[in-house]
Amino acid sequence: MVSSTNDYAKDLIYCEISNFGIIISDLQSKGRGKYGNVWISKKGNIFCTIYKEIKNQNCIFQAQFSCLNIVKKYFVNLGINMSYITIKKPNDILIKNKKICGILIESIKKNNKLFLIAGIGINLVSNPKIKKYKTVFLNKFVKKKIQKIDFINYLKKNINKI
Repeated sequence: MVSSTNDYAKDLIYCEISNFGIIISDLQSKGRGKYGNVWISKKGNIFCTIYKEIKNQNCIFQAQFSCLNIVKKYFVNLGINMSYITIKKPNDILIKNKKICGILIESIKKNNKLFLIAGIGINLVSNPKIKKYKTVFLNKFVKKKIQKIDFINYLKKNINKI
């Protein structure tokens, strides 16, 4: 367990342990969303962060768009009807108007280098109960149950698009 996969990525960069990779965790004790919201991290769901050095600030804005589209394409590849999937700007994916995924894009500077930190949370096996909006989990929509490693392998194949 980590406090948050994004925070762990920052620690790796700041401590100069690594400047590129994917972090995966079974649980987060302090998962975060946009605008300081809490990301409720239930066991069995997907919590991951991609981090890498980038050229400039424009890459940050492109990363948000790229991450949303990569995850959306993954859902379509699983056989989920594209008309069910919507992107709720700036950083959520909904299926049948229920939140299933959130993406948190951050950046940091270290030694005059700019780093992108892209956190992705997907409700895979369960969904939190939230008063403000409805939520859903991915395995409700697919015939063959998806494992976390399936998504991570897909992400690895598409990491250069981010």
